[in-house]
Amino acid sequence: MFSPCVTYNHDNTYQWFRPRVKKLEDDAGYDATSWTAAMEKSLLWGEEIPIGKFFERTDVPTLHGAEPVLNEGPLVHGDPKVPPDAARSFIEELM
Repeated sequence: MFSPCVTYNHDNTYQWFRPRVKKLEDDAGYDATSWTAAMEKSLLWGEEIPIGKFFERTDVPTLHGAEPVLNEGPLVHGDPKVPPDAARSFIEELM
């Protein structure tokens, strides 16, 4: 993440970053499945500063694919299926 410091950094300003920052997704020739390409891009800094998705594995399932319970949405929004008394007792024990 880049966040130019407008108070102390007078060299790397927004005007300095804008022409240099290049989104990897905008480069049709970039292969996000190549670890080597990702490492090469990660070392660039200067006239070109790549940002975006450097690497994505496609040979393994996503987290949601590996854990079907997540297909229903974030666990925090789900029904914990724990009786309120048991949950309260557990929390009190931890406190």
